Amino acid sequence: MRFSVKSEYAVIAILDIALHADKGPIHVRAIANRQAIPVRFLEQVMASLKKAGLVESIRGAQGGYVLSRDPGTINLAQVIEAIEGPITPMDCTAGLIDYRCLQINGCVVKDVWEDVRKAITGVLSKVSIHEMCKRKREKENPVMYHI
Repeated sequence: MRFSVKSEYAVIAILDIALHADKGPIHVRAIANRQAIPVRFLEQVMASLKKAGLVESIRGAQGGYVLSRDPGTINLAQVIEAIEGPITPMDCTAGLIDYRCLQINGCVVKDVWEDVRKAITGVLSKVSIHEMCKRKREKENPVMYHI
């Protein structure tokens, strides 16, 4: 299972906003410049994050994006699902109403895919944006955190 570049950019962008939260609303262009993300592409990512309720946009000269809630309450699964939709390795685990399985009865593979879906979602749900900020700071300043 692979997540799109758009999901990667979403995680990077929301992490950037969290790391710079003390500076007030963050402009898309500032994120794009710091993270080497094309501005137009990042605008699409931010629209999806806003629609999912993970970020808010503030208008005006001092405007930009802020997290809609505490970074400890936003996890990676939420960010990725804002971009990709439900995390699912196969259509049969997506809960699609119009999905038609060729093996309606006795499918044992679906159970495995469901376990995979739960494992991936479980790992991503346990990692908050706050935790990601902490990890980033530790990588940038290893001496400071490992004394």
